[in-house]
Amino acid sequence: MADKYPTAELIGVVMTQNNSGQYEPQNTPLTPADYHSWRIGKHTKGKLGQPGQLFLTENNLTVMLVAVHKLRFQDRHAISPMGRFLSESVPASQATAIITHYTN
Repeated sequence: MADKYPTAELIGVVMTQNNSGQYEPQNTPLTPADYHSWRIGKHTKGKLGQPGQLFLTENNLTVMLVAVHKLRFQDRHAISPMGRFLSESVPASQATAIITHYTN
């Protein structure tokens, strides 16, 4: 079908900037309820990178990418689309800690 576009489910944690301009999880300590799903949409801007990358939701929330899962095209409407990928990432040590928490 010509109107199909690549889809993927993105698992992420909402982040906020502290007074120093560094990103940190909005909720601490993190719980399983703090990990949410978004999907790549037809009008998503930017390039998907690796876990630790930041992206914006359609509601302008800043989210750190934790994991990427395959998503069938016909299942895409069950998940909210995200807005755009940012070129920024959190420090590797912070990303590793959040990803480790998610996988355990």
